[in-house]
Amino acid sequence: MNQYKKIVFLCEGDPRDKTSWSGTMYMMYSSLIKLGHDVEWLPATQYSHSEINFIEKIASVHEKVLNRTFNRYQNLTKAFIASKRTKQKLENLKFDLLFVSNAINDIAFLNIKQPIIYVNDTLYDQHINYYPAYQGLGWYSKKILRFIEHKALRKCKAVLLPSEWSIERAKSFYKLSKNKVHLLRFGANIDVPIKEDFQPKELTNPITFLFLGVEWKRKRGYLALETIELLAKKGYNVELKVVGCIPPVKSDLLNVIPFLNKNNPKEYQQLKNILNSSHFLFVPTEAECYGIVFSEASAYGLPSISTATGGVRSVVKDNVNGFALPLKATPEDYVNSIEPFLVDKEKFKNLSINSRKRYEEALNWNVWRSKLKTILDSIN
Repeated sequence: MNQYKKIVFLCEGDPRDKTSWSGTMYMMYSSLIKLGHDVEWLPATQYSHSEINFIEKIASVHEKVLNRTFNRYQNLTKAFIASKRTKQKLENLKFDLLFVSNAINDIAFLNIKQPIIYVNDTLYDQHINYYPAYQGLGWYSKKILRFIEHKALRKCKAVLLPSEWSIERAKSFYKLSKNKVHLLRFGANIDVPIKEDFQPKELTNPITFLFLGVEWKRKRGYLALETIELLAKKGYNVELKVVGCIPPVKSDLLNVIPFLNKNNPKEYQQLKNILNSSHFLFVPTEAECYGIVFSEASAYGLPSISTATGGVRSVVKDNVNGFALPLKATPEDYVNSIEPFLVDKEKFKNLSINSRKRYEEALNWNVWRSKLKTILDSIN
């Protein structure tokens, strides 16, 4: 018997939209429905112009006095407003459990009798001095962010995170018990070949390295391009296919597709065709909470080449479904790691087979859903 028949799904963006949070929201929302729950979406709090202006005034004073950046995303003003407004909305709903994605402002000061489950791709604390928007924060902003996050996490019956990187931080910094924090890796947010139809990759010319992402600078597309250029100089027939952004550089080795919309059937099919026809996913990102794209690549038997940073190592395992080099690795280092798979076709094929195997064993939403069911059944 399902003890949590009615679930309110609180998040930013419409979870029925496949582009919301790259489709992660849609997959979680769908998973709850597949488990037999009646799920109602509740949008996270939106702030009025006057509220935003008030926060800007606070930020201006803060930045003048401390000469440091003010956190405009998680702060006391937003948390008080959001928690109060969410409380009012929930009072008009009949539900058994609140499922929250990302929206810590909405629950930091929220008091309800129903249990809360919280999910994110990382802790906001881990954004500090890691992601560009959280660089240079003043001590006050850091303290408040951590205070709000701690308040929110303490209210939850379960906290779901996709990487060991975040799990360990939740335990060591916020002192969450191992019974409260759970490792649930995100799956692929795209239709994938069924097991019976899967065919491992074979090296063909040109050898296509896929850069899939909207942020060329943060995901270090320039490093990927420099690596491809070195491989080309060594005589390999290679190209870098870029999907999701327009690089600020020109090269004969670039094949650019600026944007593909998953909600558009034709463009969605084009994206799947690109994953099918590429040989490697190459995203040497500078900062990454997790990386859904690595799960998607594995689903297509596409080995991932990336960086050992953030939550990447929770998805990409060396010589299993690709490899992740140190942050300081050079284009020459990447060439040295890639080249053995280009000269040995059987070695490359085995890497493709193991990439798909990793998807089937750990990086899919069926596994995520099964673990969530176990957690839901254990909450009282």
